[in-house]
Amino acid sequence: MPEEIKNVSVLMPVFNGGKYLSGAIKSILAQSYREFEFIIIDDGSTDNTAELIKKFNDSRIKYHYTEHKGTSAAMNYGISLCRSEWIARIDADDLNTSNRLEKEIAFLADNPGVDILSSWSVYFRDPAKILFLLKEPQTHAAIHKYLDLHNPINQSAMIFRKSIFTANRFNESLDCNEDYELLYRLRDEVTFAIMPEFLVYTRLRPDSRTLTGTRGNLFNMLHTAAFKKIVDSKSKGEHFYRAQVIAWLNYFYGSRSDSRGYFRNSFSLKNMAAYLTTFLPDKYFFKFINSHVKYRLAALFTNKSHYKKELNLLLK
Repeated sequence: MPEEIKNVSVLMPVFNGGKYLSGAIKSILAQSYREFEFIIIDDGSTDNTAELIKKFNDSRIKYHYTEHKGTSAAMNYGISLCRSEWIARIDADDLNTSNRLEKEIAFLADNPGVDILSSWSVYFRDPAKILFLLKEPQTHAAIHKYLDLHNPINQSAMIFRKSIFTANRFNESLDCNEDYELLYRLRDEVTFAIMPEFLVYTRLRPDSRTLTGTRGNLFNMLHTAAFKKIVDSKSKGEHFYRAQVIAWLNYFYGSRSDSRGYFRNSFSLKNMAAYLTTFLPDKYFFKFINSHVKYRLAALFTNKSHYKKELNLLLK
């Protein structure tokens, strides 16, 4: 039986987001679905964030200023203030299509077993250059497996049940990847889904916390879980898969030198390319892995005219 969703809370944490904030707010206020409250948690900004927010004369906006404690603390506080059972997240530098909430609510109504929903993403950089389109796995089983190595849930398209995130809070000791860490902890307790529609435009920035923050805690969590599953594996296929996961975890988040043995002894063009890049200096290595080469190459053969037009409209 379809689930009735009467209203939604939209939650945006922001810290010194003045450069891009107005665009993100406009993309929410322009939603075709109108029944929502818009909770903005200002995490101790020292720029013009507060001034920009107060320029918007819309009763749905609820602005809250807090002492700077980080995104996790801002999210935990914001979730406690939300009055709706369903909470839609957006980051202060991203943009949502005008039908995002309408599409997601319709999907949830038809799929009442889903607890956490997101969508496909269009990645861009300033001023308005489409970089690539990211089509993540759609089913719970595929998302669950994907979380072994990467987070396929785009936060700026995520809508989730408040009750789950009230019982399971963001880890306030993390300075980045707090979303990935929480979703990984939750993956055996919830049902995921990703809509096969592009409902979010994600801005890639060189100063993003995801690119510059500490990855050690995330690596330790993922590596410990993968190693335990190797020990518990009951087949050669499962053992081989977990060994692959550990190699790639070291490559992306841990020690590149520790990944070389696997890549050297398990030949494929992909592994050989990864092996060679482990010898790059840190500056060039991180530039390479954060450049999303595979997706950018695919984008060369994709007609992006519709997305360029939509992005330009969202940026006005």
